[in-house]
Amino acid sequence: MKLPVLATLFTCGIALAAPAPTKPRLVVVISIDQFRADYVDRFADHYLPARSGGKMGGFRYLAEQGANFTDAHYSHIPTATGPGHATILTGSIPALHGIVENEWYNRETKKVVYCVDDEQAKTIGGPSKPMSPRNLLVTTVGDELKMATNGRAKVVGISFKDRAAILLAGHAADTVIWFDSLNGAWVTSDFYTDKLPQWVEQINTTKRPDAEVGMTWSPLLPAADYALTRKPPFELNSPDPVFSHKVDGSGKAKYRNWTTSPFGQQYVFDTVKTALVKEELGKDEVPDILAVNLATNDYIGHAFGPNSPEVMDISVRTDRMLSDLFNTIDKQVPGGMKNVTVVVTADHGVLPIVEEANNPYRLPATRIPEGAIQKTVNAALVAKFGEGAWVESVQGQHLYLNHALIESKDLDLADVGDAVVKMLPFIPGVLGGFTAERVAEGEIPDWPWAKLVTNNLNPRRSGDVFVLESPGSYFGEGTGTGHGSAWSYDNHVPILMAGFGIKRGVNNETVHVVDIASTLARLLHIESPTGNVGNPLAKALKGN
Repeated sequence: MKLPVLATLFTCGIALAAPAPTKPRLVVVISIDQFRADYVDRFADHYLPARSGGKMGGFRYLAEQGANFTDAHYSHIPTATGPGHATILTGSIPALHGIVENEWYNRETKKVVYCVDDEQAKTIGGPSKPMSPRNLLVTTVGDELKMATNGRAKVVGISFKDRAAILLAGHAADTVIWFDSLNGAWVTSDFYTDKLPQWVEQINTTKRPDAEVGMTWSPLLPAADYALTRKPPFELNSPDPVFSHKVDGSGKAKYRNWTTSPFGQQYVFDTVKTALVKEELGKDEVPDILAVNLATNDYIGHAFGPNSPEVMDISVRTDRMLSDLFNTIDKQVPGGMKNVTVVVTADHGVLPIVEEANNPYRLPATRIPEGAIQKTVNAALVAKFGEGAWVESVQGQHLYLNHALIESKDLDLADVGDAVVKMLPFIPGVLGGFTAERVAEGEIPDWPWAKLVTNNLNPRRSGDVFVLESPGSYFGEGTGTGHGSAWSYDNHVPILMAGFGIKRGVNNETVHVVDIASTLARLLHIESPTGNVGNPLAKALKGN
């Protein structure tokens, strides 16, 4: 009697090889808030090696063993948390996805709208305002994956920031959690679920933030290693650039103070590792998505600036935490990291602290006080057109004019807007501006950065005038710094990819963050999100 062919092959000692997987089991997208592109190389000497002792490192593992896009940029303004995170996994721009700022002005209600506000929703697990992705007008990669797998794929989003977790994960996600600074717990929205997952509730019961308030953040590295950094008053060759920060737990800001420390950062990573296990991500052949934002880097960067020892320290600590996460994933997911695609990027960069640029470097930099634009513009319009509150609101680079007042004086909106544009360059620190009408009609100069303005124009949410700060200038008071501009220090970010389907190599051509979503869609064999305008990063993909 003849044996079946398969049995014969095994009898002869020949095992048929399992077919190679065609999709990653898990996609991990990590957005490091305010992580400028130069940090990848600037602190590289203090990062872990790409591989050592059989373990993967952090940034150097990604940069040396994966695809490293050194000239990646955002193609819109403002370069802010809301618009940036809405872009990463939609592959879209504010003109389409609708997240034109962290906050915008609603002309109908006469109220400022936070980008993930949702009065229809209810917060689960804490007292903070309800949030959801309803304001996001397009789909994410996670949304498309849920549809393509008939809901079998899992999509999880985690961040201290509600807007980051929500806008990365999208509408159809399974578990999306963020940190409530009012009660120090992970929370979610009934848009997603009516109850926190048990594993999240278990983390909350530990009250770890309360236990770590009062701890002291000291430098990780020897003092000499921070020689390329400085602290206020920004003296060259400062003999003591190292810091010591006790987490202040004395007031209402105690949880925010804690999140602005490595203790908070480690808490996020530990939560991510718990989610990996408890949600069983990557365990079967249906791909899953884990989207993470690291907000601590942003909080520290705002307070201390990109040239501070604090930013260097949290960058080096983040490297160690990434390494630990990658090695945990390697153990948890069948087949290890070779069956996982990892993407690390940022939602924006950051401007050096203005006072540091001025002294000692004598660089052109201006701090534009809060309210200066609205006050100055309104005064100029009163002088030209008569009394009235001409400016209803200024949100970031969006200036909203008073349409009712303009109509009551029988004026043309375009004429008033043009008058604003003509006087903007005379405000210290302001380069100029464009009216939304001129942008919509394509009547703006063909400058290299003009398209960033066009890509923000959403007729229902954008302002009447886009106000652009000069290079080196910052809209904001205080002693810290920020972001939002069209300039490289704000829109130049890393794109690092490694793992399944990713080809190793350094790529120096200019690419854009909108390209990430379609690249992942290609790897997952799904359609790109509905508002996608990016192109797959072909040089990162094996087989291209």
